[in-house]
Amino acid sequence: MGQGRSYSYIYSVQRIILLFFYTTTSISLAIPLIKLVTRLSPNHFYPLVVTLLLYMLLVVVVGALIHVISYIPFHLAKAFDPIQNDIASGRISTMDQLGERITEFTVQFYSFSFLDISHAYIQTEGSDLRGHEPNSQVENVLKDYKMLQKSQEMDGIIRAGEISLPEGDFHLYILPIWFGTRWLGYMALLSHKRISPFFQRFLIEYEDNFLDDQVMLMLHYEKK
Repeated sequence: MGQGRSYSYIYSVQRIILLFFYTTTSISLAIPLIKLVTRLSPNHFYPLVVTLLLYMLLVVVVGALIHVISYIPFHLAKAFDPIQNDIASGRISTMDQLGERITEFTVQFYSFSFLDISHAYIQTEGSDLRGHEPNSQVENVLKDYKMLQKSQEMDGIIRAGEISLPEGDFHLYILPIWFGTRWLGYMALLSHKRISPFFQRFLIEYEDNFLDDQVMLMLHYEKK
């Protein structure tokens, strides 16, 4: 436990240093930018205002991107740890229980501007579809398109189309779960926004480093 706290402290210091350098760099770049615009339009205030607004927007967007990229790797492991503890202690003892916890966790954790999962479902061979909340419309779509069978032929996350729900339109992503060369099932993820290939890699790492071994372990327990 002490080592975990030490690592958290080191990581927090790293993020503070990163934020400090990003802030100082942004301010440093703003100064020559202001001088350049003032020199090009010495008697006009409007170009300077527009330039500063666009620059501030760029700084905010890039800052948000850096926040997500630096936040997910460490905090994902920390946030997922209670699920692993509950599996080890026996509080989670069935695939149905694990499916509900994983889908609920996925929706709660991935709530970033660049990576926002609004609905999550999971299904393994021989088990029913489980989600953080019941939704017959999504369940029927996944069943009608035989996503469980089709996910066996997938390697990596794919965008399977769009689904219209009462609360809006969603992009549907299918994330197959593999343990080495053994197929275990899949996750269906719904997002209001299209997920860029760069952030799709975060979901692939999520499956590869967290989901597959826990699902494999639970399936192994259920066979005993």
